[in-house]
Amino acid sequence: MNRKKLGMKYPVFICDDDPEQIELISKTLWTAEYILSDVEKVEFDVNSATNYGDALEYLKQNKNDGGIYFLDVELGKKADKDNGFDLAEAIKKQDKRSQIVFVTSHADLAFIAFERRLGSIDYIIKSSDVDVFKRRVVETIEVALHQLKNMNYIKKTTFTFKIGRQIFNEDMNNVIFIETTDVLHKLDLVKTNGLGQLIGTINQYDEENPLLVKISQSCLVNPENIESIDLKNRMVSFVNGDRKVYSRSNVKKMKQLMQKYNYTVRSLKVDED
Repeated sequence: MNRKKLGMKYPVFICDDDPEQIELISKTLWTAEYILSDVEKVEFDVNSATNYGDALEYLKQNKNDGGIYFLDVELGKKADKDNGFDLAEAIKKQDKRSQIVFVTSHADLAFIAFERRLGSIDYIIKSSDVDVFKRRVVETIEVALHQLKNMNYIKKTTFTFKIGRQIFNEDMNNVIFIETTDVLHKLDLVKTNGLGQLIGTINQYDEENPLLVKISQSCLVNPENIESIDLKNRMVSFVNGDRKVYSRSNVKKMKQLMQKYNYTVRSLKVDED
């Protein structure tokens, strides 16, 4: 039986003032899809532009998260204005996980990318040897996908929240639960290492954090830090000793969590109905 591979589609944007160069990279990406689709299927959603202005318009219309960008450094033959480095800065402001690849005819421009702290993953020199260039593109794409997967893992296992203009990152293992307070949009964050407060809503953090589970309209929990579930009294006990009631609509969800995480049964009162 042939089983369909699960896969990921990655946005790729190419900006080069030479249409033939765009076509070469695009065709190489099609090849890369086949080469890199081993365990999971890899697909690229490719878009392109031939000048700085059209590239900015693409960024305005497409809010990518973790896109791959091939940027010609010398856009319009101008190395000092509206070039690939300037475009990279605009991309970095919008797409924090962007994977930027500079493509140029001049190796000596590589230091500028470092000096401007653009964090590019590669600097590919345009070559008359097409096979060498294509091989370098495929290798660079492989690096980009590896880095994006690592970023996805870190994102999933990190709880990120904002207070004012400051952004805080907390190891998801430390989060026990989040619950509403008497103050609108102010939440309590209960952790294994202390307490904190957040601004936002339960629904907001539920959508942003797939590892957390909503047990009621007022409480979002980390299932890894549940100690037991009392099905008869609809009560969840946590590793810090706290207990919270879950809503009747979540009974099935609680039973699924019990099966998945094999919580301790010493304090459970299982309702067999």
